[in-house]
Amino acid sequence: MSLGARILVVEDDASLQQLLKRNFERAGYVVAQAFNGAELDREIRAAAPDVIVLDVTLPDADGRDLLSKLKQDPKTMGIPVIMWSGGDAESERRIALDLGAEDYVEKGPASELVLKIERLLFRLRMPA
Repeated sequence: MSLGARILVVEDDASLQQLLKRNFERAGYVVAQAFNGAELDREIRAAAPDVIVLDVTLPDADGRDLLSKLKQDPKTMGIPVIMWSGGDAESERRIALDLGAEDYVEKGPASELVLKIERLLFRLRMPA
């Protein structure tokens, strides 16, 4: 399952952050948190995440712009990113995937996000 994988959650809503943190830790993950785009860079260096869950809408940045920067930087381009959004528009999903996100998840039950990450990590660990 998780094997202690490190998840960086970038979400500005403190209650959602805590909910995700509890669910991820219950599933065996190590969780780092960033509440805005400015904290993202610091937490990437400090936490060395295996997966990033990135909110589309942050108070100081557009998650799509952050995703684009992550995927263009040789130091972070290999980190899988799951975009996390309150909207379910197909165009938003397509944009996120075109920018390099592994997945686009509509905000809903935290357990669904945990399952998506479990599947993602399983897929990434499978021999090619």
